[in-house]
Amino acid sequence: MSRASRNPRQERLDAILESLLADERATAQALAERFGVSLMTVHRDLDELQRRGVVRKFRGGVSIERTGTYEIAAAVRRRLALPQKLALGAAAAQTVAPGTSIMLDDSTTVATMIDHLAGTEDLRVVTNYLPGLAALARYAAVETVALGGTYDVGHESFLGAGALAAVRGVRVDTLFLSTTTADADGLYHQEDSIVSLKAEMLRVADRRVLLLDSGKIGRRSFHLVAGWDAIDDAIVDDAAPAHFVDALRTRGIRVQVVRVPPTPNPDQE
Repeated sequence: MSRASRNPRQERLDAILESLLADERATAQALAERFGVSLMTVHRDLDELQRRGVVRKFRGGVSIERTGTYEIAAAVRRRLALPQKLALGAAAAQTVAPGTSIMLDDSTTVATMIDHLAGTEDLRVVTNYLPGLAALARYAAVETVALGGTYDVGHESFLGAGALAAVRGVRVDTLFLSTTTADADGLYHQEDSIVSLKAEMLRVADRRVLLLDSGKIGRRSFHLVAGWDAIDDAIVDDAAPAHFVDALRTRGIRVQVVRVPPTPNPDQE
């Protein structure tokens, strides 16, 4: 679709989201001034973005920040901390051996592994993440197993009792997972439906590998997913605090610290 034929409101919604991806939060008044529209128009736009599950409104403004009780939609999460996620996913994929079975959770961090798995021979991949299933379908050499359940639009994945039953019915060599926050006591998530599914995934895997970008470290969410005794390996980026990495290694967790390439500055190109 050409730019000229696009819906002006949709262009503004996209621009608001781009602004929030850079700044994480803004007041409605600032957005109205930036885009040259009325405050009422901005509030209608923010209502629509909140309806889609990509932002969270608060009194006088809007945010895409995670909180201890609120998880933002996968469509937005895919674009947050993207250089870190890409580096973690590439490193994790290098640990996948031919002739094994792996499970991928529905995190946008773990999903970055998928394009690196195409050349792995005799690989079976199990996941409940719909975009991941679509991506894996491109690789005929990879056997893909879909975990069914009730489709959740915000997470773009299958959850609920059906997904739990599907997970309980399999056993895999390795689980790759991520989560929204982590501290010295363990891993956390805001939503109980996600927590119960991740806990079951941890139970059916022989080896459990956590991918964790540094922006999630030192924070807590409402639900504890698991303590560190449930994790065998952790892959973190090079901005992870040294004391956090040392603490994991003291617990016997194998930690790989991955360098994140610097983001090019367009003004210098």
